[in-house]
Amino acid sequence: MNGIPVIRGINNNILNFKNAMPLKNLTSNNEQSSEIDRKLFNKAFQPNVDYSLTQTGTSVIQRESPAIQHGYVVDGAKTVLQKKWIGGNRDASQTTLRRRMNTTGQAIQKSGPVSFNSGNDNNPRIDALARVRGSGSRVPLKVTNRPSIGIRDNKSNYYRVISAGLAAISGVLVNISGFSANGISPGFYSYTSTNPVGTAIANASSSTFVRSYNVLTIDRTTGVTNATRYDVFGGSGTTPLINYLNSLTSSVIVVIATFDEPKLAGSPALLPAGLISAVQRCGGSSTFGSTPSGFINYRGAYVLLGIPDIGTGNGIERYVGNSTFSGDPNAAIDLRFSVLDGNYTYISG
Repeated sequence: MNGIPVIRGINNNILNFKNAMPLKNLTSNNEQSSEIDRKLFNKAFQPNVDYSLTQTGTSVIQRESPAIQHGYVVDGAKTVLQKKWIGGNRDASQTTLRRRMNTTGQAIQKSGPVSFNSGNDNNPRIDALARVRGSGSRVPLKVTNRPSIGIRDNKSNYYRVISAGLAAISGVLVNISGFSANGISPGFYSYTSTNPVGTAIANASSSTFVRSYNVLTIDRTTGVTNATRYDVFGGSGTTPLINYLNSLTSSVIVVIATFDEPKLAGSPALLPAGLISAVQRCGGSSTFGSTPSGFINYRGAYVLLGIPDIGTGNGIERYVGNSTFSGDPNAAIDLRFSVLDGNYTYISG
């Protein structure tokens, strides 16, 4: 092009000629004292010459005391008029000056590569490696592959459970907040601050929340939900419900909610011992299903929030009902809770 040689290297941290002054790093002395030390060194430095002096008579040998630091002792035949050799100043400040002067001067007197920086400096290599790696960077797979509804992401997920007996559903009397006003159907819902009513996971309107017992599980790691339903009124759903509850592990949060009629048909319609034990394993109380006239009653409403193997009575349990033949017209429950990092927290209801 223009005939000017292409520069192959511009690293002036290292120079290769005598008396060179390479680039210094941030910790080096870049002030006037460095130049002064170099000048003192050059004045004191004695070339490698023959000092076998033979002057006699009135000759005076001229010498500079700092030269002794370089291993040269200027000496010769003694005469009466010869200047007396004292040996130089030996106090601490002068010694420090000479050592600094020698170190500064000798560094640039030698032939070959000269540098004031350490040869073990890894910063250029680290910086270059970071630039190479950064040019093709991407978000790690462990981040991009996380489930969008994952629980373990420091973000709470909010759930709503609505349970009601047949008398309350029939509209005799409903005292549950928002039940009749919003026309919301019994079921499982997820909700947010901008959607407090909630979006149905399973509800009676869609026939995914049916008579008797409904079970929602929430995976404590991924947040994935699963809703199942069991009609025990005719007896056919009792055994599958027992088997399903007993198959669950502590890897999930379990929510049990009743709808319409939680009792078995007939009289006295006692709940099977296996069902009572399975519910208590998930955190149900010791009084669950204990007597025909007690808990649970005809057309009552029941909700349990727990974890399998949490222990009897350690879950969050709600029940509304009475022992009348027509059922309790107030048997309705609206329970809200949140899940964060695999654990649930009671909110209201």
